[in-house]
Amino acid sequence: MRILLVNPPDDLTRVIGRGANLITPFEPLGILYIAAVLLGEGHEVTAVDAFVERLSSEDLEARIAAEKPDVVGLTVFTSNGGIVYDLGRWIKEHLPETLVVLGNVHASVFAEAYLKNGACDAVVHGEGEFVMRDLCRVLADKGRDFSELPAVSWIKNGEVVKAASAGRVEDLAELPFPARELVPQKLYNIPSVSNLPYKGSKKAIGKHMFTSRGCPNRCTFCTVHHSRRQRAAEAVRAVDEMEMLVRDYHASYLFIMDSLFIAKKKRVLEICDEIRRRKLDFLWGCEGHVRYVDPELVRAMESAGCHDMAFGIESGVQRLLDGVKKGISPEKVREAAKIVKQNSGIKLSGLFILGLPGETRQDSLETIRFATSLPLDMAQFSVLVPYPGSEIFYDLVEKGEIDTGVAPDGSLDPSVWLRYSSYVSYTDNDPIWVTPGLSSAELKALQKKAVRSFYFRPRHFVAQLKRLNLSSLPTMVKTAWDTFF
Repeated sequence: MRILLVNPPDDLTRVIGRGANLITPFEPLGILYIAAVLLGEGHEVTAVDAFVERLSSEDLEARIAAEKPDVVGLTVFTSNGGIVYDLGRWIKEHLPETLVVLGNVHASVFAEAYLKNGACDAVVHGEGEFVMRDLCRVLADKGRDFSELPAVSWIKNGEVVKAASAGRVEDLAELPFPARELVPQKLYNIPSVSNLPYKGSKKAIGKHMFTSRGCPNRCTFCTVHHSRRQRAAEAVRAVDEMEMLVRDYHASYLFIMDSLFIAKKKRVLEICDEIRRRKLDFLWGCEGHVRYVDPELVRAMESAGCHDMAFGIESGVQRLLDGVKKGISPEKVREAAKIVKQNSGIKLSGLFILGLPGETRQDSLETIRFATSLPLDMAQFSVLVPYPGSEIFYDLVEKGEIDTGVAPDGSLDPSVWLRYSSYVSYTDNDPIWVTPGLSSAELKALQKKAVRSFYFRPRHFVAQLKRLNLSSLPTMVKTAWDTFF
């Protein structure tokens, strides 16, 4: 069977404005994991990363038409949900024999709308590797009747059959490594202007990977909540993939994309020991958590090449942290940051959210003051987005307080999804939702004030200047102007 897996275009300039210049391109591992499983089944699989190749919708349509695949699989994010809507309808009109399958959280939330409006034939819910494998088996043996697949939504006799469950890979050892060879590797080098703390040479090659899935925490703004039981690869297998990326892809930096890499100290220490035992020469970064750091862990991570770590701090106001079930305190944040800085040279980033439910202007200013009081090397200040799939999203939908793009008659206006942006102040759009204590204009102004307050301090300003190459100066000046002012 001929299968084409696609990471669609994403018009980030409409979603985050000049902030798009700071995005580091990484391989679309979601579809590459699926590709690896399907290759193992003997299928003829190709992959297109239209985002990194900068393909227009028309370019992508021409590529798909030339391939004439039996199945097209499209990964869907909120930011490109409208592009996928139009693309899916085009494929179904021009290639009616091709089965159009959507996946990822956004597709799952809006499965009924996509299906009813003729944008796809099926939606895979949850982790898609083995669900797609089974879907292709059914397609080959029985045609387009997916009744036996509980993690698939589809159309039967003109009606939507809703998925009964979501796919989940219980043992990550059953998965092959992603089929990275299917996408053009030269396009994934770290750019001269980047949102990464790591700043290597012009020839630095950055890769990313997962060593676990799921997260034990319950943050209401996060879409990972459906998979709270964390499943982790054994330390040796995790380092096997690291070694492969260093050896075969010449990676000098790896970012570990796990929602919470340091949740299990024993496993992290084993990974660090294995990296040192193999004498692997690379730097890496990860998402951390203030509840899990201690001096021993931090020192072990740095000795194994850890270059940077990010804490999801969100707010400096305890009431707001409790409201989103963050499970931390400002005091714990300060203590954890001190542990990192006193026991290592790891660069520390803080991730903050402005406009949390119940937040006032004074609360936002307190969060900004808190951020500048911490020993952070970098900080990101996003505005709250009730992303589809999060607890906050469903709560606001139930209350009728958010525009989902779906009309009462089931018709869909995907342009609404462009307003689901964490960096909306860098655009002309208004936020999709604003907590009653703030206005849209206030929230956008506070986001820019936060960035100015953090980076206009002498040490941080000079540190960012040192990261620049002369060739990137014009781009960075334009980006900084829109970001700061």
